[in-house]
Amino acid sequence: MFPANNLQQYFDELAEQDWTLIPVDLAQALKLRKSAEDKFKAQKFKPATLNRSLTPEKSIRNDSIFWLGESSDLINADDKTALEQINLLTSELKEYFRTSLNSSECHYAVYEAGHFYHRHQDLTANNNKRVFSFVVYLNESWNSDDGGQLVGYSGLEKVFTIEPQMGQMILFKSELEHEVLKTNKARYSLTGWLRK
Repeated sequence: MFPANNLQQYFDELAEQDWTLIPVDLAQALKLRKSAEDKFKAQKFKPATLNRSLTPEKSIRNDSIFWLGESSDLINADDKTALEQINLLTSELKEYFRTSLNSSECHYAVYEAGHFYHRHQDLTANNNKRVFSFVVYLNESWNSDDGGQLVGYSGLEKVFTIEPQMGQMILFKSELEHEVLKTNKARYSLTGWLRK
């Protein structure tokens, strides 16, 4: 999924500015999009909650998710390949940053038209083991009028605005505040966290 021998430059950028964009293999991204769409059409997604609580907080976020790893009978070969590659990425980040990364968690997310996720941090009191967050985008032919951009913040300053276009993954430190702007059409991603 990721550049085989060229992650050093992205890790350097991550260390310097707390986020980086890594190119993703388009053929694999298309397979993941199909996997996510199939699960969504089969109604296997659930409304997202905050900190895995039982009740969705639709005023804060209203996307739907499918956790990878919890329902092994629904995980296909493409999902497993992606999880293996995320584990390899975790190992390389662990070595580069000399930090203890021991696990990852990952889900597909879909934001239907009108959906959003207000400004927040992934590193919270309830999720204080998250070190890095990532989003692999699974959307073809996306433009700015489609909305759904990921916006990152440092205090009042916007540090990035990313179109959710297929062929890229954003990797950032989990304490970085961010939001998903309201989308105007279905927006798919593979989203997760690398944990200590």
